[in-house]
Amino acid sequence: MLIIILFTLILNAVSILLMYKCLNGIDKKERWIFVIIGTALMYVVTNITYWFGTKNIQISEETLQLGKDLIIFLFVPINGILILPLFAKSYMKFKLGNMDFSILRNRGIVLLVILLIILIIEGIYFGNIQKQVLNIINQKNNKIQENINNLNEVEQNTENVINEITNEIVNEMQNDTINEESNQITNDIQNVIE
Repeated sequence: MLIIILFTLILNAVSILLMYKCLNGIDKKERWIFVIIGTALMYVVTNITYWFGTKNIQISEETLQLGKDLIIFLFVPINGILILPLFAKSYMKFKLGNMDFSILRNRGIVLLVILLIILIIEGIYFGNIQKQVLNIINQKNNKIQENINNLNEVEQNTENVINEITNEIVNEMQNDTINEESNQITNDIQNVIE
């Protein structure tokens, strides 16, 4: 888990640095605004994609939240790396007057189409991940139930053995008592006869 978190932090740093670097010709305040808005948009879009990809999967809230956090924080920078630096570069050229708005708009549309294709693939992938998690949870629950059933069976068998041994001991004690009493009566009768 630590490796995944470290990898996610590295991806986020790369995404932010790429966007920042692609906006090299404009002032820092505007660069940071672009980076923050771009990252926030990627977060919202990835969140919505996750919701659409997993909305029909029934899983516990705790597991759902853990999976969601892990997936979203991993895919936000991936989506950012794939789309935002390219748009940032075009935006910078537009801001500096090296590109017409129509070209910026067309590039934005192409990047939006690419992003939509990526998001559709991710939505399917997110659903598959949650289904696999659900299968793993069900397998573990089945194994736990199997272990509980085995323990109950062992407990029942142990109880049966204890009852059998107790019954045998009680029967032996009763037989011994009866034999002793019978022997005593026989002895008493013989003593009376003599």
